Amino acid sequence: MGKSTYGTAYKATLEDNNQVAVKRLREKITKAQKEFEIEVAQLGKIRHPNILALRAYYLGPKGEKLLVYDFMPNGSLASFLHARGPETSIPWPTRISIAIGITQGLCYLHTEENIAHGNLASSNILLDEQKNPKIADVGLSRLMTSAINTDAIATAGTIGYRAPEVSKLKNSSTKAEG
Repeated sequence: MGKSTYGTAYKATLEDNNQVAVKRLREKITKAQKEFEIEVAQLGKIRHPNILALRAYYLGPKGEKLLVYDFMPNGSLASFLHARGPETSIPWPTRISIAIGITQGLCYLHTEENIAHGNLASSNILLDEQKNPKIADVGLSRLMTSAINTDAIATAGTIGYRAPEVSKLKNSSTKAEG
């Protein structure tokens, strides 16, 4: 499905025919197993209608780390916005609904979970069957070593979407996304 700073995403079908997205994390940059399990357990508790929920995780015997999420059939907001021809417009109620959903999810992350996404972009907003937005890749930086986070924050993502303090690693907080 795609690659990111933290790993590669795959589409999988379970025995009950449900489709899921599986993100295989880059093993060399993730925290040690015990720390990883503590962090992933916390991320697995996050529940909000506009946040893509972590459903399960797997730790392989050789350090493989997989995260399992619901599959979002309408793909990313980036694809939804840019895969249309100029003659096809998105109805205003759909636009407003998506914007409100993203805002509600981000507000929840900031106020209830005290998590800054760090790479909020249209490619990290996924759309379900009814085009409800789900913020993806929430908390992934918490699963990585501090060395990769410093490098990833400084270089990853879309600079046009980030506050300057996030790119410069100075006094970044949830306020930088709001």
